[in-house]
Amino acid sequence: MRRTVAVGVDGSPESLAAADWAAREAVRRQVPLRVVNAAAPPPGLAAPADPHPAPENADWSPYAVADDLRRAHPAAEIAVDQVAGQALPVLFAAAEDAALLVLGSRGVGAAAGFLLGSVALTVAGQAPVPVVLVRTARTSEARGGGDVVLGLDLARPSDRVLRFAFDAAARRTGTLRVVHGWNAPLPYGRGGPGRGPDADAALRSRETGALAAALAPWREQYPRVRIAGESVTGDADRELVTASADAGLLVIGRRPPGTRLSAHLGSTSHAVLHRAVVPVAVVPHA
Repeated sequence: MRRTVAVGVDGSPESLAAADWAAREAVRRQVPLRVVNAAAPPPGLAAPADPHPAPENADWSPYAVADDLRRAHPAAEIAVDQVAGQALPVLFAAAEDAALLVLGSRGVGAAAGFLLGSVALTVAGQAPVPVVLVRTARTSEARGGGDVVLGLDLARPSDRVLRFAFDAAARRTGTLRVVHGWNAPLPYGRGGPGRGPDADAALRSRETGALAAALAPWREQYPRVRIAGESVTGDADRELVTASADAGLLVIGRRPPGTRLSAHLGSTSHAVLHRAVVPVAVVPHA
């Protein structure tokens, strides 16, 4: 059975933008799209109150969303999965047989970036599959996908994250831009005694060489993907947000969880998710 792209919809404008993005992605991957909605239980069946209720919008249904998507994306194979239950368990169940889960995320403007709801943050932090968070439709997506920006941690590289980014770039018309953030170690960092032009140049050369070496085998596997690598110093989240401002997709990794009691996103991931204005793919390392 082909694994699907699944998208959670609740009638909000952000979830409808996510559904459109997911339909484009399903066509790119040549897999079915599942439109998933957590619905109220049938009359007469009690259910515990959902701590994450959907926004009130009586003028929509997941079936109407699917019909709109079929008209906009005639090549897409679309099915609706309306499940009685609470949002989180329904979405986690949808992720079990999906290759990708797509969710809308409430935005409060370009300056502030994502205003993450607890559902999106929890799913992105715990789902076993990559999760893409979408705010609004992007013209770069309509033109063919735009660039893909990957935030790469050379201290903890993940083949799964790298492969996701390269596959995404291979399906699009843009460039894969790989951003590696680093900071000078002591005694070089923060104006330490070893800091100077020669030391800076040597450190930058070392990091640039390490990035090139990490990407070399992937260049061989994906010879048609245009790649631009960049080693930058400073705050990784700020560099990624800036680098992805005109991209079609930003890819970040999620390290293995230490506990199931909280979302498993580091400080950089949190900052990126709150500030980025492009769709962000959160890819678990394993």
